[in-house]
Amino acid sequence: MKLTGKTLTLSGQMPKRSFNQQLFRDPYTILEYANVLDINKAWRLKDFKCWIQEDGRDLGVMTENATFGLDVQLSTDDIPNSADWNNAGDNRAVAWGTLAYALSDTYSGKTQVFSGFQRMLLNSEYFVQPEHVIQNKLTISAASAGQNSEIEGLNGYTLNYLVYLEEIEITPSESIIYNIKGKAQDVS
Repeated sequence: MKLTGKTLTLSGQMPKRSFNQQLFRDPYTILEYANVLDINKAWRLKDFKCWIQEDGRDLGVMTENATFGLDVQLSTDDIPNSADWNNAGDNRAVAWGTLAYALSDTYSGKTQVFSGFQRMLLNSEYFVQPEHVIQNKLTISAASAGQNSEIEGLNGYTLNYLVYLEEIEITPSESIIYNIKGKAQDVS
């Protein structure tokens, strides 16, 4: 494996998701590369970031302050079983993120004038498997955590993402190993 000196940044949005949608449902493909004549091309995942697009008004009508979390996962293949999500032992999973948001109303001074709900990012953490190689597919999926009736009644959210990749050149033998590993086969 050797560096080519090239980078690739993937940026975009997942389709709008419901707050009660599970993590393993509808992973969204953000990279698909299938060139049988170019098996030496691959990428290393360097970093990623996510955030929701909607502000407090766009999320929907709320009657109480609330908090919610979002779990995000990048993987090299579709993972259809919910028990396999957020599992660092699964070869298909390559990165995870968790974001905590608060939605609260704001008042102006003593007049108690309602100015709408505000969305505030309280915390975000990202975990990336170092040196993991992506050869042909990368998906992203997200799910809300800590739902309550207030959150589940909202309009849903649109997840923005930025994914930073570094292009590498691999040998045909390495290509076989990374393809097997990317499809959840144990190569140890």
